[in-house]
Amino acid sequence: MLFACMAVALATTSNMNLLVSRNRLESNQASALVETGLFMAQKELGGIEVSGDSRADLHAAIASHLREALALPYASSAAMSIISTADGVTVPPITLTRSDGRTGTIDLAISADGGVRENPTIQIAATGRFGNAVRTAYYNLAVEAGAGGIFGDYGLVSKSPISMMNNATIQGANTDSEGSIFSGSDSQYAIDMRNNAAVSGDADVTGDDGSIRTLNNASIAGSEAYQVDEPDWPDIDTAGFEQYVEQTVTGDVSGNQTLSNIRIPAGTNPTFDGNITLYGVVYIESPNQVTFKGNTNVCGIIVTEEPAVENLSLNKIDFKGNLTVSGVENLSDASRYDGLRDQTGTFMLAPGFQATFKKPFGVISGSIAAGQLIFKNKAQGTVRGGLLNLSDAPLTMMNNARVTIDRQNANPCPVGFGSGFSLVCITGSYRD
Repeated sequence: MLFACMAVALATTSNMNLLVSRNRLESNQASALVETGLFMAQKELGGIEVSGDSRADLHAAIASHLREALALPYASSAAMSIISTADGVTVPPITLTRSDGRTGTIDLAISADGGVRENPTIQIAATGRFGNAVRTAYYNLAVEAGAGGIFGDYGLVSKSPISMMNNATIQGANTDSEGSIFSGSDSQYAIDMRNNAAVSGDADVTGDDGSIRTLNNASIAGSEAYQVDEPDWPDIDTAGFEQYVEQTVTGDVSGNQTLSNIRIPAGTNPTFDGNITLYGVVYIESPNQVTFKGNTNVCGIIVTEEPAVENLSLNKIDFKGNLTVSGVENLSDASRYDGLRDQTGTFMLAPGFQATFKKPFGVISGSIAAGQLIFKNKAQGTVRGGLLNLSDAPLTMMNNARVTIDRQNANPCPVGFGSGFSLVCITGSYRD
């Protein structure tokens, strides 16, 4: 009986040891599978570009990329079965086989908690299964604006030379670096500053021959850098705004007027003189010379039709009076603004047009892009976003013009800067 009891005890212990060993093996294998799944997802998704704005667009871009990426190393049928919905992306189980014939699977589920302009978090959930062991781990990605690259380190960016003179100033609202400037010109003086002109941040130029000149007490508070890598210039996208147009303005507008979602037809060259309030979209066809002489209040966005042939002398937007601007997110809940209220972060998209500011403009809630930007005389105010000069004509600031750049309170994904968005891994977001 004693030996029988000892035999039972030894058998039980042996079985327990085998069970513990098997559980440890399966647990370790499940852990290895889940780590493999996360690594694969990070490797494939980190840095991919995303087009479109909505959560569904984001999921569709992820699914499309994974279908292509997984078609070769894994069964093409499984890769083609990747499902994208408004709720997320589901990858069919990926089966891996050990040398001893035992198999394990990796499941991937990916979902975003918002559209690309809503600073979403994209969660990758990887589940490894081996035998009876199951382990799940998570990792997060974030959306980085492709256009944000253009404003990531600068408040003012120009493809052409930058000319600042006679007390012209660009400065940061929160940090000095917000007032940094960049010129993509290869001309002798890519940045030319004179007569007490000042920059609060850095000044960078690209090209082999581009240089920086400061004369007569002009100053750059930060560093100066040459032959800097040229940024990815965004494609200015004005498509989709014309659909909001409701009324057409064919001539001069004077007195106290309130207008909403207007079109300015080509060749009409109107002058707005008086206390003018504009809501929604101001859509300007080309060619046109539009002048705002009085006090202008804009709650919305100004968009131009890009000229077939660039001619800045025929296409102008001239603010000669005081300007007040608020973003489209402040539009009323009227149905006419449905969809438009989501097109945030931008005040002006004017490729091929010269935009001139001559009077105070307070706080402009959004970035500005134009063929040529000119700030002069008493043009002073804050831009929540960045300034982008698109043509070969120089970006010019003169005669006490002062622009303060506030990127801290700006939308990092301004609408219309169509270079897209990319996914970046969030360090330290791993959990299981």
